[in-house]
Amino acid sequence: MSGWEIVGAVGQAFFFGRVLLQWLASERQKRSANPRLFWWLSLAASGLLAVATLGLEEWILLPGYLVNGAVYARNLGLGGTDGDAPERPGKRLGPVPAASLALVASGLLITWGLSHSAPETEIALPWLVAGICGQAIWSTRFILQWWLSERAGHSHFPLAFWWLSLVGSLLNLAYTLQLDTPIFWIGFLTAWVVPARNLMLERRHRRQTA
Repeated sequence: MSGWEIVGAVGQAFFFGRVLLQWLASERQKRSANPRLFWWLSLAASGLLAVATLGLEEWILLPGYLVNGAVYARNLGLGGTDGDAPERPGKRLGPVPAASLALVASGLLITWGLSHSAPETEIALPWLVAGICGQAIWSTRFILQWWLSERAGHSHFPLAFWWLSLVGSLLNLAYTLQLDTPIFWIGFLTAWVVPARNLMLERRHRRQTA
């Protein structure tokens, strides 16, 4: 295993840790939870995986880690719920500036993926399309989460976030399975489980409170 792959493996371990943390917090609260440590682990993981993608030259994956890293940092500034603690409102950016930044980031993300899908790549076109779409969905889910959190004035997970997570994880899994290194696909192998579980918990919670 190369040094870049080791860095990527540590990043994936951080991502797995944040997912496990969020899942356990959600099971305890019987609905989708938003622990603050989730964002710290996410920020560290995205930084490590961005470095790994640079070293391994997996350019399609890089913008997703950079865009998401910025959103993770913003969520730390917004505040929110930490375990069973009450919401801590953060300073709002405003929905219009947040939406504008989201649209620009999404456009750059898709453009980057298309421009770095070199003709000499050994990956078949359908898998490249799956990878570009998966990265766009996987990254814009946090942009959507950011925008809705700005509107609410505190960090939270909207229901649409989990649907995008479910679809994006499956598309990313299809693409990364075509890569030579397991560092990337191993993180998406079970990434669909937590979104599916959060959807179940949130649906049950809304049914009980209706």
